[in-house]
Amino acid sequence: MRCQKTQLFVLFIALVNIFLFNTTISAQTSVNKTEIINGTDLTDTQGNIINAHGGGFLKVGKYYYWIGENRRKGVFVSCYRSTDLINWEFRGDLLTRQSHKELDKANIERPKVIYNERTRQFVMWMHYEYGPDYSYARAAIATSSDIEKPFSYLRSFRPFNNMSRDCNLYKDEDGIAYFYSSARENYDMIIYKLSDDYLDTKEQIATLWPGGHREAPALVKRGNYYFLLTSGCTGWAPNQAKYAYSKSIKGPWSELKLIGNSTTFDSQSTYILPVEGDKTTSYLYVGDRWDGKQYFNSKYIFLPLTFQSDSTMELRWVEKIRLSVKTGEIN
Repeated sequence: MRCQKTQLFVLFIALVNIFLFNTTISAQTSVNKTEIINGTDLTDTQGNIINAHGGGFLKVGKYYYWIGENRRKGVFVSCYRSTDLINWEFRGDLLTRQSHKELDKANIERPKVIYNERTRQFVMWMHYEYGPDYSYARAAIATSSDIEKPFSYLRSFRPFNNMSRDCNLYKDEDGIAYFYSSARENYDMIIYKLSDDYLDTKEQIATLWPGGHREAPALVKRGNYYFLLTSGCTGWAPNQAKYAYSKSIKGPWSELKLIGNSTTFDSQSTYILPVEGDKTTSYLYVGDRWDGKQYFNSKYIFLPLTFQSDSTMELRWVEKIRLSVKTGEIN
């Protein structure tokens, strides 16, 4: 009888410990974070590591959406949303190997999404590769009527027969959209004006810094100036970013200027995110800290971009980011 009571007591203690462990985990995943700690694993509201590298951001209603590379279990692109840019809720996978036969053996990088008011479609552009190397060098397009639901893959192609690797999208204040990507083995950065439905390149409007060997582009407009941030081409290893500015997307663009430190704080640019509040508009540099040997060990970097003049942009290191989407202030 004593043995049976002992076994029951041990079982009771085990059940209590399991309950306490699960309660602790639940509490950890439900508590709102108040800051972004750079260079660490960022987790979603369920406690899972966020997989959205090479990604972009889009605000729809009260939500900011973060859409980027997943690469796990046949998933290409995943979607997260947030009301404060700190606590991110996983909303689903937007593109997978099963989305289209052309994606069966493909690789997708740097997906970006914008919204077309005329067609009421969210349009995704991305870098498409087929096979083990980067010789395919194509752009690809997918669409959805709901940013949180799977996208329909349309096609891949080379814009005006140019190679297309690292890429990004920009939608201007007048609704005209632009696609820009690394071409000619990454030696040129080309900007294209898109068709009205955002589903094709309508015009090749500028070839920037021919022979400059630039990639990882990110563009933003502040005041009367457009700023284009790019990295050099050093594989997975980080290098010092450079930026240029212009009063027109078509140019002329300034010469490239150094920004950040010699490794851009061990990161590579993917997006410049404006935070528009009722007091000010601030700007966040969003980058990836790549681990070329173990992709899923890669981290994210969120840093404040500041402007000393209308055409001078600076990037500084901070370990933590606190911000208010209401006021637009970053601390």
